[in-house]
Amino acid sequence: MPAARAESNQDGLDLGRSAANVEALLRICSRRGRILILMQNNPDPDAIASAAAVRDLIHRRLNRRAVIGYGGVFGRAENRAMVHELRIEARHVKPEDLARYKTLCLVDTQPRSGNNALYTARPADIVIDHHLPPKKSLWQAQLADIRPDYGATSTILYEYLVAADVKPHPLVATALYYGIESDTQELGRDVCPADIAAFRALVALAETKRLARIRRAPSPPGYFARLHEALGNAVVAGTAVITLIRNSDNPDIFAEVAEMMLRLEAVRTSVAYGPFEGVVHLSARAPDARGNMAARMKRVVSRLGTGGGHRSMAGGQIPVGSDLEKRLHLIHRRIIKHFASGRPCRPLLAARRDAARAAGGDTQPAPQSVW
Repeated sequence: MPAARAESNQDGLDLGRSAANVEALLRICSRRGRILILMQNNPDPDAIASAAAVRDLIHRRLNRRAVIGYGGVFGRAENRAMVHELRIEARHVKPEDLARYKTLCLVDTQPRSGNNALYTARPADIVIDHHLPPKKSLWQAQLADIRPDYGATSTILYEYLVAADVKPHPLVATALYYGIESDTQELGRDVCPADIAAFRALVALAETKRLARIRRAPSPPGYFARLHEALGNAVVAGTAVITLIRNSDNPDIFAEVAEMMLRLEAVRTSVAYGPFEGVVHLSARAPDARGNMAARMKRVVSRLGTGGGHRSMAGGQIPVGSDLEKRLHLIHRRIIKHFASGRPCRPLLAARRDAARAAGGDTQPAPQSVW
């Protein structure tokens, strides 16, 4: 590893820190036994790219193979297209499968976060993430690289490759570029100088035709049915827009809808939530760090489930329990309290139709609120 490169910051990259962490990662992964790189249950582009980069680094520097694993599904069409176009092999794993691996590396997630397959008391050996850790961290790892000021875990892994003097394979570079683009909304949210430097460097290495196919991945009819349901159930409370999606066929839809609804004029907060396979998933978004989404989400899930994220984006998971309707109403009340300051709700579509009616336009009856 070139000393000059590893010991100084280069274009905003913290290469000194990353060089030390690369050495630790390679030392841990040099042990005998199988290596598992574990993403969150339902991986997003940042997690997928970070896992691919860790696997590439291990293979290039140690000539060893590692398995990429996840515990849920690739729900979003773009994510399925990403693993196909960029040839990223990933294996579905269950908590009981983890015992088969000697070394466990978590990327873009943390132990006891509730969103990965590490449900047992087994510790992770390596944790690389950019999400805010809990105030009372109850886990330890031989290597823990947590950088909440970074906009994407992909940026951290790009630093690792630079510090290790490893030029990323074009497919890995494309994945890292898309991971940063996706998690930072093209550098428009929660970024630091390292994110900007990595994004600029990777754009020259990314394969644009593959990126285009990923961004334009076709979606099934059910996807549009979920969007229709989300809009029909949406309510506005102050400057927050909130929607319940009852009939989800994958948990990625909640984050996608929350992102979409944030574009509504005069809105500062968007929240989408609903049940999927025995768990109520929540996703919240704000246009900037003033939203403090992670802190609010932790209050919503308090004593019910788990949650966290960043100041402008957050997610949570709450078990359904024995009574789904009772649980949904409790969650709705908490969302109104913590994300909308207790403001009264009005149906989104009714509000828009009322405005049109006042202007002499649409005279169709407004839909009834689900609440």
